[in-house]
Amino acid sequence: MYRWVRQRHMMGLRGRNFLEAPWAGGVVLLVCVIAAVVAAIKTGVGIQMGLAMGACIAIVFALLLGNKWSDIQDNVKHVVGDSAPTLLILLSVGMMVGIWIVGGTVPTLLYYGLKLCSPSIIVPLTFVLCAITSLFTGSSFGSIATMGLALFGVGISMGISAPLMAGAVCSGAFFGDKLSPLSDTTNVAADMSGTPLYDHIGSMMYTTIPATVVCLVLYTVLGIRNASANADLSNVQLMLDTLGSSFNITALALIPAILVLVTSALRMPAVPAMLGCTAISGVFACLLQKSSLTVVLKAAMNGFTSETGVAMVDKILSRGGMSSMYSTVAIIILSSTMGAVLERSGVINSLVDNVLLKAVHKPRGLILSTMVYCYSLLLISGHQVMPIILGGRTFRPAYDKMGIQSRVLSRTLEDTCTIGAPLVPWGTSCAYMASVLGISMVYIPYAFLCYIVPLFAILYACTGWFVWKKEPVDGGPAPAAQ
Repeated sequence: MYRWVRQRHMMGLRGRNFLEAPWAGGVVLLVCVIAAVVAAIKTGVGIQMGLAMGACIAIVFALLLGNKWSDIQDNVKHVVGDSAPTLLILLSVGMMVGIWIVGGTVPTLLYYGLKLCSPSIIVPLTFVLCAITSLFTGSSFGSIATMGLALFGVGISMGISAPLMAGAVCSGAFFGDKLSPLSDTTNVAADMSGTPLYDHIGSMMYTTIPATVVCLVLYTVLGIRNASANADLSNVQLMLDTLGSSFNITALALIPAILVLVTSALRMPAVPAMLGCTAISGVFACLLQKSSLTVVLKAAMNGFTSETGVAMVDKILSRGGMSSMYSTVAIIILSSTMGAVLERSGVINSLVDNVLLKAVHKPRGLILSTMVYCYSLLLISGHQVMPIILGGRTFRPAYDKMGIQSRVLSRTLEDTCTIGAPLVPWGTSCAYMASVLGISMVYIPYAFLCYIVPLFAILYACTGWFVWKKEPVDGGPAPAAQ
């Protein structure tokens, strides 16, 4: 086995042709790693354990191929070290969500959102409010479990189709997960592609905004067609009364959320901005809700536990805290470790160079190859972080070589991995939707944003629109993308 793997690998490094299977070592390694991840997910031990086993398998292969442990370790340190700002942001987001709940920010957003509800607009309103919530919090899961869960229940009580409501929740939640500077995938994609965070977000606007407009039209039309004249609004009123009696509902509670948007617009450094907004949110919690410092700090660490006596409200508001991010942090660290080992082994680069990139000579071919690679890993792993990490580190040199700006790569990673995750029936996002909303994968046909964003990405790749070339060193005009 050792001799065969090493022979296939060396063939790849010497650049033999396709028929001589220079990619064989990469295929064997990927199959073994992916099998470990899938087995872990299917058996219920968790994706973290799958990634850990995948990393161990990759280390064994790398050592068999003649790599020194010291070199492997140095590469792991480098890659994981690059993820440190992302990890700090995630922990800050966890603290912020807990403080925002105890401070009344999330309850106020929920209260004003419910005030706007009516049967004819509930579907597009759900899409918009879930998008706003995820944009503020950086979490699709948080948006689904708070604003999404509330509006889903309200829509069902109004007689709206459950798959349609769930599709609107999904599209809105992943809008923010894709664009928010607080999102883990947003930060990981920027890091792995070597793109400044806000340049990355600006690039994503070109595919996400037009797709959002199309989604709004579709949800509005379908929402009007599904509206019932005999809607029951009692659940809405119950939630409004409960929120009003349990929290000080005031527009001032929205200031911490607005500060996050302001820091994003001003392009302030993400880590100090998030830490500063978290601290200010704690002050507002003490002033507006009369919460003690101890309560605020406990919410920042372990999240908020709601005890209003109304099950729907308690389920929505019992969440947050730095501890809620530990699982995601572990996924990123383990994915980064596995990606670093795969990168160091050389077999993945050999596979990409000799198969995916062998006939690629133009930007559109490179972008489409990136999408195919990312979708393949996404379908196999069921989680978006690993494909983003591997896709970013694998294709980054190719984009540099072709003279394409890194923000095109970062955008492509999110247009496929982040937005495609809820469409994988066996993936973590789909499972989460099912567990929170109590609905199966029947929502998938109505998650319009997850289909439309990649279509715009393909359109731009084929036409060259918004595929930016790097500026020449002499400062002359950049050549147009082909």
